[in-house]
Amino acid sequence: MPPRSRPAAALVSAVIVALVAVAAGSLTPFGQQYLPEWLSSLANSSGSWTMIGLLAVYLSRARGFVAAILGIAALLLLNETYAAVSTARGYPYAGGLASEWTYVAAVAGPIVGLAASWLRSSRPVLVALAVAVPSAVLIGEGVYGLILIADSTSPVYWWLQIVGGAVFVTVVSVRKLRRPGVIALAAALTVVGAAVFYAFYAVWLPALIGA
Repeated sequence: MPPRSRPAAALVSAVIVALVAVAAGSLTPFGQQYLPEWLSSLANSSGSWTMIGLLAVYLSRARGFVAAILGIAALLLLNETYAAVSTARGYPYAGGLASEWTYVAAVAGPIVGLAASWLRSSRPVLVALAVAVPSAVLIGEGVYGLILIADSTSPVYWWLQIVGGAVFVTVVSVRKLRRPGVIALAAALTVVGAAVFYAFYAVWLPALIGA
């Protein structure tokens, strides 16, 4: 079978990303309602949506610029589908392109998309950069949850996120990085990224949305 042309491959990738993002966004409102208390934050977590966006682009096998654009698309579709389903169920949610989450998707989407693409790379440094992105989000948001919103959410989920981020970077390091120097790079980037994410969530995002 001849290889698909670049436009055809990009279209297939876009369809895969759209299907994954729409499915996950549609299920999120139900997760918020029906998941047990200790797991309910899964449906209202940047960590889980980052992993969904990463998975969607990874499964699409998109690379480079296309992966970056599809990272934006994945996060936007997650949010807009969630908004549509929530509103249809009688729980209005102010989505739309004017939402602050659109700006977040525009900034974070290309990073998530490129990370998904670079996870397939044969270059260890790119893999180290790639694995640090979702791991940093999971750990950074987990710390944020434990410190700032533990009184209104179960700490169990936030610990699961922290452990999940640590396990993810460890598994990828053992399987794909192997060399101590590159593993140290992945670990350092994860720690720095988690600190940046925490600062973003605790300081910059509230200022952005006027909270």
